Amino acid sequence: MVSVQAKVKMALLRASGQKRFYDNASALHHRLPRHQKPSMARPPRKVRRRCDVERREVHGFPCYTFRPRSGASDGLHVLHLHGGGYVEQVEKHHWKYAADLVTRLGCTVTLPVYPLVPHHDHTATIPMVQAAYDGITAGRVVVSGDSAGGALALAIAQNLRAAGRPQPERLILYSPWLDVLLADPVSELLDETDPMLGIAGLREAGRMYAEGTDPHDPLVSPIHADLSGLAPITLFIGTRDVLLPDARRFRRRAEEAGTEIDYREYTGMFHNWLMQAIPEGVEAMNHVERLLRRRPVSAATG
Repeated sequence: MVSVQAKVKMALLRASGQKRFYDNASALHHRLPRHQKPSMARPPRKVRRRCDVERREVHGFPCYTFRPRSGASDGLHVLHLHGGGYVEQVEKHHWKYAADLVTRLGCTVTLPVYPLVPHHDHTATIPMVQAAYDGITAGRVVVSGDSAGGALALAIAQNLRAAGRPQPERLILYSPWLDVLLADPVSELLDETDPMLGIAGLREAGRMYAEGTDPHDPLVSPIHADLSGLAPITLFIGTRDVLLPDARRFRRRAEEAGTEIDYREYTGMFHNWLMQAIPEGVEAMNHVERLLRRRPVSAATG
């Protein structure tokens, strides 16, 4: 059963006009300025009050690291890559997600404010988030990402494998955008029930992000990636999300490749519901907390 709070949230999302941003290419370009306000690229005061915050530059873009105010850390460092179709700036729920992890777990969280389209494309975005990852020296590193950030997390994992470097402890993907073309016809059907995302606008964002390369490139559309040898993956997806068909296909491909995948499909849930204050969001984040508290055998015995 979908909770009353979730139903109310979906109604509010429809009323907010969020989906209209992704209605078509024209709507997306017209509304871009309000989704890329410079003020959105800074942590809110509420977050700064809860955590120690460090800002550094990575490839000329801000990168924020959040730590417990006590100064003590459990040794876990989470790199989170925010969503927003490569066109939207960090939003309040992303900053809150970072602060919540620090508060819950006593861990460290880094959140890069990566370059966005149309001023930049994948040739700037992927190297920036890779450099942010490379700057982390903790013993335990987990990479999480929501929506477009999920694809960026998988790009980092592919780059590490290509370089013969160790994988992160785990990849946690929240409603990941796995195919910039959204080629699965089932996505078109789900467009009618998705309260947040629209196919036409997303495809325009994906076109700009992939500019200059084949949109089937596995770094851009990880649905086409070789998934063998990647870190264990946890993937959350809801059945009201236009990205659902690709998540299901990704699960099958990961299983065929022998990669561990913890697949969590929530009936009736919308895009990235995990970061919303609804019972289903709390349930999903409780699972994430359990995962992050669970030390790998090598870390526990080392």
